[in-house]
Amino acid sequence: MFKKVIYNTASQTLGKFVTASSSLLITILIGRTLGPAGYGDFTKVFTFVGYFYTLADFGFNAIYIKLEAKAATNNLIRCLFGLRLLVSLLLAAVAIALSFALPYNPSSGLGFSPIVKLGIIVASLTIITQALFTSANAFFQKNLRYDLSTLASIIGTFVILLVTIFAVLTRASIFLYVAAYVFGGITFVAVAYFLILKKYSVSLIPEFSKIEFGKLLKGAWPIGVALIFNLIYFRVDVLILSYSWPSREVGFYGLAYQFFEVALAIPIFFVNALYPLLSSLYTQDRNEYQKQTKLWSALFLSFSIALTIALEVAAQLIPILLGPRFAPSKAALMILALGMPFFFISALFWHMIIIHNKQKTLIFVYAIGALFNITANLLFIPKYGFLAASAITVISEALILLLLALALKSPIGRSTSSAPVAPDVLK
Repeated sequence: MFKKVIYNTASQTLGKFVTASSSLLITILIGRTLGPAGYGDFTKVFTFVGYFYTLADFGFNAIYIKLEAKAATNNLIRCLFGLRLLVSLLLAAVAIALSFALPYNPSSGLGFSPIVKLGIIVASLTIITQALFTSANAFFQKNLRYDLSTLASIIGTFVILLVTIFAVLTRASIFLYVAAYVFGGITFVAVAYFLILKKYSVSLIPEFSKIEFGKLLKGAWPIGVALIFNLIYFRVDVLILSYSWPSREVGFYGLAYQFFEVALAIPIFFVNALYPLLSSLYTQDRNEYQKQTKLWSALFLSFSIALTIALEVAAQLIPILLGPRFAPSKAALMILALGMPFFFISALFWHMIIIHNKQKTLIFVYAIGALFNITANLLFIPKYGFLAASAITVISEALILLLLALALKSPIGRSTSSAPVAPDVLK
């Protein structure tokens, strides 16, 4: 079990090291070229579009993997692609329509400027590519082939990097930097689908079945609703910051969060590899399951402390890497780093709750978290800016961890039946 977890985690971590290095280089290039205000606009674009990524996800991967164990053909993966294609096309259209309604105050520069709105229109194409790549990841997760997913991610990230370098050399506007992620997303999907076809000879032509769509929707909705609440509390701070402070303040926070977000992928890698094994163990040997969850909780805590120290060191490098203009981002990252242990353990507890077949409790957990986060951000961001957003992010995740722990101890919803597999993407 340990070897399988480490192998799949190592595959993802190695790939993440490559993609994260490229992503940080991309961040440095964009930050140095566009400056704090320009990077703030860039952050606004992808924060807004990011909400639709989660809507397109909606926990469908979790139910696909559960149902796939009973399926006799590969029609289900094709139905998953078909459902995600329809949903993502609809969401992209909604994102574009809503972008025109986003408020902007020309005199103060607060809100979403016309440039940002046009950027959202371009970036909306990534809603489709992200949805299709997430579907491919469901197939890779089912077969424990994260190495193939990693390969697609590396190639796609390099495409983003090349287009970004071209944008820097040609002194292009923000639109080409945004378009770089569209080109990268297309590459993610093309490479992933090619690998599935070549390695497994599985047809990826979308299939549209009301019956299969109904099965996926019926099983996914509790996880999907919880993910939506999760995202609301996770990134609503950028929206509130956008209407309270100039774009440069959003840029300071967005840059610090970019470093933090790279680190957040590590606990997800661990639980992605660990989950199928723990899920199987839960149905076969409860005593061993308890031992393993305690062991991995301790390991997660140790890893998170080490990563916190690494982020504190990385924060000192921000003024060196991006220049003195981004010096305020240093304090934001130092605050965010303190929340790493909470994010590590909550990632494990999230999956354990689904193993225990108590996923409906996630709705209440993240609804409470979202309510607290929104209220705190509305109270403190207008006065204290991005530093308040950083602190509230940490406090909110501590609250989430406490609620998840209480939900695990609660006898409500316990079941000895086979549990669904957790979503591939969390937070």
